[in-house]
Amino acid sequence: MKYEQDFSGINSLSGFSFQIKVFVYYMLELKEGMQIEFETIEDVNVKKIKADNIDENSENFRSTLLSKNTNQAIQVKRTTITNDVAMKILLNWILLESSNNNVEKYILLTESVYNNKDNIFDNTVEEVYQTIKKSNKKKNATISKVKELYKNNYEDFKKIYNAINEKYKFLSLDDIDKQIDDKCAIHFKKAANSIVYNQRLKELLQHITVEIMEAVNKKTSYTIDYSGFIKLTEDISSRLTEKVTAPIYSDFKKLNQIDLSDSKISKLREYKQLLACQLSDNLVKQHLTYKNYYENILLKYMETTKISKIEEIEETTFENFENVVFRLKKDGCDLPYNRLEETKKMPNSHAENEQIRYGCGIYLTREDIVDRQISWEDE
Repeated sequence: MKYEQDFSGINSLSGFSFQIKVFVYYMLELKEGMQIEFETIEDVNVKKIKADNIDENSENFRSTLLSKNTNQAIQVKRTTITNDVAMKILLNWILLESSNNNVEKYILLTESVYNNKDNIFDNTVEEVYQTIKKSNKKKNATISKVKELYKNNYEDFKKIYNAINEKYKFLSLDDIDKQIDDKCAIHFKKAANSIVYNQRLKELLQHITVEIMEAVNKKTSYTIDYSGFIKLTEDISSRLTEKVTAPIYSDFKKLNQIDLSDSKISKLREYKQLLACQLSDNLVKQHLTYKNYYENILLKYMETTKISKIEEIEETTFENFENVVFRLKKDGCDLPYNRLEETKKMPNSHAENEQIRYGCGIYLTREDIVDRQISWEDE
């Protein structure tokens, strides 16, 4: 396998959406008593839980706790912010400021590459109010909701407008990838081993992406508090070290879906060998995912110079296969499916999880394997 070593954690950030990067950017700043939310009261919301000296047995505990919570509501825009877009953001914030949510800061965050200007408060309070009053949009439109709240109350509207203005901050980030990389340096001990650090950073981004995607698919929000964040970084650090390489298989699977209609897959020897086992399409995809996962592990092994570990895993897998074929022939049941399943059952102490063990077997059926090539069906 051709491999070019990459020492930069920043390169791991490519492919992740800007909004998820913003979530991670603020997640890395969490402290005790804080949590971060994706798609709750804003695109990203940082909440401080202020529960000092509150009696948890009190009937007023929940309402008191709610009143003490404070939020940083962050609107994320990776686009040109026109005057219309600015107005929509402001209208949403007016509704938010008018609610029971205690917002201590409103942040509009964008990328500097778009050269956006801070135009949220370009119009005076009077101009905004008149625009709202003159609007004839449908009842469910944001501007109509604001109009209903303040159609006969300019003074209260002015207070809300000024309150938001005082709490407002415009951020145009130059290089969010670099800033995430810098913030992760301490959590994942970049100075100790930059290669392991890079693997940990990518694992963090993959996991957060999967969690957010699943929440979006379920039409719910995603929240992680400080304790959960620390546990996550500790878990990642324990699974990816100089000696251990065990990224979460389920995260990898969700982010690397197999499409059997892809013409490139139909040409692969490993695909044809799986077809010989008469597997269902779902099982073929499952086994090809094992192989792709193992290939991903191979790259990580190479990064950390675990060449001997690769040799041990693959040699053990091939010897297991040879023993299985001998036994199946001796018992008169040497079929492709039996070769596959019996090889998967064989132990391999060098592999750190079952998916690595399974994936190595599928990987060794590739066309370019010479010395240890496996065949579920003899050619």
